[in-house]
Amino acid sequence: MFSDALAVPSSAALALRHATQDTHRLVEAVPLMQALGQGRVERAAYAQILRRHHALLAGLENQLSDWLSTLVASGWHYRRRVPALREDLRTLGQQPDPPVAAPVADNDAARWGTLYVIEGSQLGGSVIARSVRKHHPALADALRYFEMADDDPAGGRRFQAVLDQRLDTPSARTAAINGAQAMFAHFHTCLAAEPGP
Repeated sequence: MFSDALAVPSSAALALRHATQDTHRLVEAVPLMQALGQGRVERAAYAQILRRHHALLAGLENQLSDWLSTLVASGWHYRRRVPALREDLRTLGQQPDPPVAAPVADNDAARWGTLYVIEGSQLGGSVIARSVRKHHPALADALRYFEMADDDPAGGRRFQAVLDQRLDTPSARTAAINGAQAMFAHFHTCLAAEPGP
């Protein structure tokens, strides 16, 4: 007989990671993101990546602005990404793309799932920033967005603790997984889109 404890991840973050691993891989397989992760991105492609991240995060931060401002009471606060993206784009002499509407997350648990994707991308951002610094030092002044996690190394652990508090029922975890899946799909759509005219 198998223990139920072995079948169900013990933390909300592990449950989300397990349930979203396939959609996460699809985002990582986008050619722009593969090139970025491997240090094979030139200035124009890097600016395109920043513009696309700006579009999807500006849409999300606009839509969830009121809710995001309430999160301080949870013991964790959302650090807005759009200002860092705008500064990086300004450094590169680029204009940001307009916001793209984010998937609708109609309950708190789904919103926490959406934030799981955003916070996870910040952890990966540190790895990306090191690679860009190594392979393209001329872009080092435009890494504010990807280096945001470095400003608060314990932020990821605090976020995971809050996830466990907020996603403490099977239904909340299911809603969070749905929110995370939708956000990964949104990332994929935005990052895989062909460049506009």
